[in-house]
Order: sequence, then C-alpha cells, then structure tokens
Amino acid sequence: MKKTEKMYMVIQRASFSLEELQQDVYDWLSFLRILTVPENCRFGEEEVQTFDLHVITHRIQQLTEKENVWIKVNSQDGEFQLHVSKLNLHERAVLDGAVFSAYRSIIEDYCDTRMSKNGIYGYIRSLDEYLYNNVEIIEKRTFETEKEISDLPKRYNSKQAVIVDCNQLAGYDIYFKGLCLTSCWKMYYSSLYFQVIPKPIFLEVQQVQSVEEITNQVIKITLFNDPFNWILPVNQKYQRLFRDQMGYDQLAWNNGTGVLRQPYIEYAFGEEVIQTVQYQNSYYQPIEKKRATYFVTRSYDKIHKKYVVNRTRGILNAQAYFPWIDEKSRKMMNYRVLDPKMAIDNGLSAYEFYIRQFLEIDVLDQKYDDFVSVLRFYLPKESMQQLPLEALWDQLFDMNISNLKQKEVSIRFDLKKAKNHLRVVFLDSSHLESIHQTMDISE
Repeated sequence: MKKTEKMYMVIQRASFSLEELQQDVYDWLSFLRILTVPENCRFGEEEVQTFDLHVITHRIQQLTEKENVWIKVNSQDGEFQLHVSKLNLHERAVLDGAVFSAYRSIIEDYCDTRMSKNGIYGYIRSLDEYLYNNVEIIEKRTFETEKEISDLPKRYNSKQAVIVDCNQLAGYDIYFKGLCLTSCWKMYYSSLYFQVIPKPIFLEVQQVQSVEEITNQVIKITLFNDPFNWILPVNQKYQRLFRDQMGYDQLAWNNGTGVLRQPYIEYAFGEEVIQTVQYQNSYYQPIEKKRATYFVTRSYDKIHKKYVVNRTRGILNAQAYFPWIDEKSRKMMNYRVLDPKMAIDNGLSAYEFYIRQFLEIDVLDQKYDDFVSVLRFYLPKESMQQLPLEALWDQLFDMNISNLKQKEVSIRFDLKKAKNHLRVVFLDSSHLESIHQTMDISE
C-alpha cells in the first residue's frame, strides 16, 4: 500500500446564532493561517482566486442563517474545507504529516475547543487509514496493488457493480441517526451520542490509549499512540476491538446482510429506555457473546435520567438467543432481516453464519430441550425465488437436514447437530409486520 504521510481531520458542529456562526468561520480561518500559508480560495461556485483575507472577511460578513455554501482553501501543506449549512458547520482538512507533527498540540487544542462548543462529532486520523477503510469504488483504490484489492471483502452496490464491502473494515464511517460511528486514532463524541449509547460505555471502553471527558460532556478517545502506525497488526487489533466493544455494527450497516461477526454488545431500544448487554470473560475483558462468562447489563431511562448497571456471572440461556417465546405453541424465535441481492454470493455466507450462530450454541436450559427453536429470515420477495438452497445445504454438511416444506410464501427445514436443533424459515419481508405488531411467531 502506498503511503502518503498525511492526516485527515473532521469536525461536525452546530451554531446557535448567525453571529456565532460568523465567529466560528473567522476562528476556522485563523486556525488554518496558523498552520499554513493559504494560496487560493473558492467560496461556493466562485472561481478559484488568490487568497485575499479582506475579500474572504467581507464574504463571511454576508453569510445568512439559511446559507448553504462550501469554502475551500488550498496550500502547499494542506487542503481545508468548511461546509456552512443553516448554522451547521462541517470541517474537513487534509494536512501534510510534517505540519501535523509540528503543530500537533495546537491542532488537538483546536479540536478540543471546537468540540466543547456545540460539537457533534469529530476525529483525527491518518489519511491512508481513512481511505483504506472507506473507499468503496475499486477503481479509486489506486493506493493498493491488485493483490491487496483482491483480498478485500466485496459486495454489489445499487447498480449491481462490484465494490469493496467497507462494512467489514474496522475504520468504516457509517451513520446512525445522524451520528458518525467509526473507529480511528482519535475520536470525539458529544452528549448527543448518549441518547443512543449510554455514556458509561464510552468511559469504560477497554484496551485503548486514553479516554478523557473534556468540557460539556465531550468524550475524547485515543486508540493508540502514533496515528501513522495504524497499519501495525496490534493497532488494527485495537481498532477492531473498539468498534466491536461499542457495537456500532449492531446498530447500523448498509450491505444488506450484516457484519457476520459475533457481537460483543447488544442493544434493545424502547420508547423511553435503552438496554444493553456487554459480554466479558472471567477477567472482565470484552469477548464474543458465545464465549462470555460475565454479563454487564445496563438500563438507561432517557426521560427520567435513571441509569442502572448490573454485572452477573453465568452462562447464556435459551432466551438470550431466542427472545420471542410462545408458551402455547412451545416455540421460541429470533429473526434477521436481509437483502441478499447486495451480496455477491446471493446471501449464502450470511445464511450459513446466522444458522451456525443460532444452532451451535451451548445452553443449559430445559426450555431449549422442550421447545422448537426457530430462526426466521425475512427477505425481499424476489430473493425468495432465488434461494441458494442446495449450495446452503452443501455448506451445512455437518448437520442433519429434515422436514423440508416449500410453500408459495415460505420455505422451512429443520436442522440437528448433536444435541442442538434449529428450524430455519425463509419468509417474504411483508410478513415482518406481524412480529412487530402482535409478536406472532406461528408458522
């Protein structure tokens, strides 16, 4: 992989008034003039012109509350962009590595100050690391060899073109309720995140370089010491572990089939309450769900601001895997909503992963022995006609397959492996509404 030795910085902020917005733009302008000597500037669709402070200052004075404009400044040492949109500010900067090293403390102090004052999210990272984790279009990955690209996970986009499945990469920027979820060298999280992820989960995250709470409840997390050493295996391990601990991929993905990895944390959202379960080993360290011996449960009432945490030792029961239980029909169920048309293998890997996730379990629970455990896949109607059943059964070679029933609206079969059992059901996603409205798990 070609190295550029550049840094990439992003800050998303909000202003409360036009006067504050204008001052924020002035501050941004002062910051970049400390770091470098601006050479040219573009204000919206205006022609690129030689940087003139008086002209820029006059243009800033003309900004309105409904403004939607990009300000772009270039120099030999970096590129700076500021998007002004209805009192919101989105800053992006690419800095030469030498400039970053020389002004590192000033840059970090600037980010601390900006985030403490109406910040939403922000991060600082190696540009190489950002590009590696976020460039989906294969033709744009000119920084890699063909061999390196061939080793990356792939999927289809909406136009059925093959792209890199960046969902599977630790530093991928994905968005959930307008908040950026990522894992990189240095990250800033505002209190807006706490409406989704309880604050203690940020403060208690493990195996990172540092966690600091700065002004106005903003949390700053640094994963490792040197941002340019992101490619070292140990630092990539920290990057992956942070993302898994936070459960970002349990909250959002956009590849149609999910992340296909065991969760380290799981979320449940009610109208007023957020509930989480974190999985840990006997040393209270984060671990995959199936290997957990300690369980940290948290409940946060957003309305009444009540927070409860509990750590217990034990093993998972059947309800941890199959939360929908029907005593009358003696069935228990879990489900996944997939869109396999985005998967190059027509969803085969996803089907196998989830089947093994819910069949290859170790639970000491009488209910598991007495009830039928059911895993449902809800698919788009067109995908129901293209199920790779024979290929799937080849992948499930170590299981006993029986009771195949194919109907117009569903396909089902039973699996057994040693003492474990699972009924797999494929359904048109139009049937999903019954789960949410009536908790109906009948077939």
